[in-house]
Amino acid sequence: MSATIRPPWMVKTRSMYFMALVAAFVIFSIVVGSGITSSADDAASRYFKSIQGNPGLDTAMIVITSLGDVTTLFLFGIVITIIRRTRKVGMVFLIVLVVLVVAVMYTKPLVGRPVPPYSFVPAVQLPENFSLENDSLAPIAAGLSYPSGHAARAVALAFVVGYALYRKSRWAGYLMWAFPVIVGISRVYLMQHYPTDVIGGFLFGGILSIVLSNAMKLDQPFLMSRFKGKEGEAPQDGLQR
Repeated sequence: MSATIRPPWMVKTRSMYFMALVAAFVIFSIVVGSGITSSADDAASRYFKSIQGNPGLDTAMIVITSLGDVTTLFLFGIVITIIRRTRKVGMVFLIVLVVLVVAVMYTKPLVGRPVPPYSFVPAVQLPENFSLENDSLAPIAAGLSYPSGHAARAVALAFVVGYALYRKSRWAGYLMWAFPVIVGISRVYLMQHYPTDVIGGFLFGGILSIVLSNAMKLDQPFLMSRFKGKEGEAPQDGLQR
């Protein structure tokens, strides 16, 4: 892949940028786990609690946060995997998604931070039996908020799908990164996370996206395509002989 169309977030795992990202997540997690950010986080949660009650805004936030659900993103991943032109991107995204779900599940207990104590009461009537999807579906992580799984998954989508868009249009690739931002805001608005949970999710999602995208060579075509090319060249070589 040409360096001119390689997005800036597609870095190598041995790069200084990646090492800095890992260090930032570890240090940030220690700070959050120590409780240093508790006062600022609680103040932010109380502010978002105070602006709830607008039917239009409540509805928008519920819809946005639902876009970061495991079910929604998994179905999206299947769709783009079925499409031939986006099959490699879809497969990589699905693998990153599964790894993130498992990794977040085991990371949450290490920090052990409970979800915000405030509840969200929508100003609109929701469909019967509707409920916001838990950030982690596993019992060991239930009730824990750091890092945000929704934020991590949204970053994975922006990372992988943004890569594919960037190759066609740079502005579209960059615009894709608005998705994790609005998902993160919706999670705080709906009292599912503190702001630092979202930041931790951004860092965690970025780390795993870089590792898995490099491991699966997102920027290279399927090996099967190369095999087909060699098979097609063999008869020509034979004829020339």
